[in-house]
Amino acid sequence: MYKIIETISITFAFYLLLFVLWTIFIVPVESSNQSVALGSLLFLPHAARVIPVIYFGPWAIIGVLIAEFVCWQYIWPFDIFDRTGAGVLISTSAVGLTWLFFKLLDAELKAFGNLQNTNYKHVLIFVIFSSLFNGLGAGAYYQLISESANYSAVLSIRFVLGDILGTLSVIFGLVLFRKLTKELI
Repeated sequence: MYKIIETISITFAFYLLLFVLWTIFIVPVESSNQSVALGSLLFLPHAARVIPVIYFGPWAIIGVLIAEFVCWQYIWPFDIFDRTGAGVLISTSAVGLTWLFFKLLDAELKAFGNLQNTNYKHVLIFVIFSSLFNGLGAGAYYQLISESANYSAVLSIRFVLGDILGTLSVIFGLVLFRKLTKELI
């Protein structure tokens, strides 16, 4: 039980950190031309959906769901993009669906293990599939609820690209941070 609570707490804190960093540094740059309303091209919080699920296993999905709801309902300061509860559920379930997909294929993801034992190709494929599921699901949902026909496929493509680029940039940052601090620890 302690590991489950610890997993949920770490996932929540990681998502909150990346969401705040994204809101402070990325959104103002993207919102200068209102393009963030069509989905961010560098969505850092997707890394907080994917990395904990790969590292800790499916219990991290609960932390992701709680963190997404709190961040989008209470922390999101802009009115350029309104995220609904269904959008949060779609984004979180995309990661769960990817986890199930990998388990059905018996791919190497070692929950509660060392990430050095996880194949980097599987991590990359996990990122791509979760981004695809999120992009298709959220893009279709926002197309349905919008009165404008401007969303079309562009929204899904921006969701997919933003999730992939955001996650890869966070992974690159974590690897760089680990390399720089390896001698200190």
